[in-house]
Amino acid sequence: MQQRQWLGIMCVIAAAALWSLGGVGIKSAHADAFAIAGVRSFFALFVLAAALLWQQASHQGNLLQTTLARRYVWWGAASYALTMIAFTWANKLTTAANAILLQYTAPIFVAVLARPLLGEPIHRRDRWSIGGCFFGMAWFFLDRLSPSGMFGNLLAIVSGIGFAGIAICLRADARTQPPTGGTPPSSLVLIALGNALTALCCAPAIVASLPLPVTTLWLLAGLGILQIGVAYVLFAIGVNRVSALESTLLAMLEPILNPIWVALATGERPSAMALIGGAIVVGVIVWRQLGKTANT
Repeated sequence: MQQRQWLGIMCVIAAAALWSLGGVGIKSAHADAFAIAGVRSFFALFVLAAALLWQQASHQGNLLQTTLARRYVWWGAASYALTMIAFTWANKLTTAANAILLQYTAPIFVAVLARPLLGEPIHRRDRWSIGGCFFGMAWFFLDRLSPSGMFGNLLAIVSGIGFAGIAICLRADARTQPPTGGTPPSSLVLIALGNALTALCCAPAIVASLPLPVTTLWLLAGLGILQIGVAYVLFAIGVNRVSALESTLLAMLEPILNPIWVALATGERPSAMALIGGAIVVGVIVWRQLGKTANT
């Protein structure tokens, strides 16, 4: 295996491991869900701004001006903000396992939205995958949940829809870029803008929560810098060095590790029905990706 590929694999694994810390971090933070989302995104901006400055230094022309002129970047940033807020809120109302596994229904929503928004066809394997994922999602709602737990599951699905919106917008934006010699991929700009929107939308909740406990502030700073900022930079490096199948499967470490960290730190255990539903969702997505890669 080439050194370039090994670097890509390690970067994606590191990104997935950092992402997986989100559940235990959110559960441990003593603050309102909106304040958590806003403060976390605020600190992530420092890392993303540094990455953008480095990218701008190696790019001819005004990177921000050319990227922000694309409407899909703004739609993607709005989808990102929706994902961050809904996922954080969901973690406060339902289990971390439910929140992350239901968010990972995003590839199915991508398949549903790709046809009307991008003109991409839905294949037979996609239809089976959509049905399988919705079947897996149903298991989460068969459990005896409180009204807040039920609402938390719905919020987790909303975060999956938002995550799908990010993928759709990145794909649509890539079509507007010249194949060679043009503006580089705008993923970092989109993520940075999305974090800025998240912090702005959550600003009233942040102000209302002041002063935050020192331990919570340090925790959210660590999550913003490492779990979002550094993780997304690592993922951006990794996806350019490994295949689509490898990046997708390696990223599956997140929904596996996320509830493990929460269980170790807080004792929270997912229900048997949630485990069955999660296994179905993850299995269907892996099956779809394997078939998709085999046909390309």
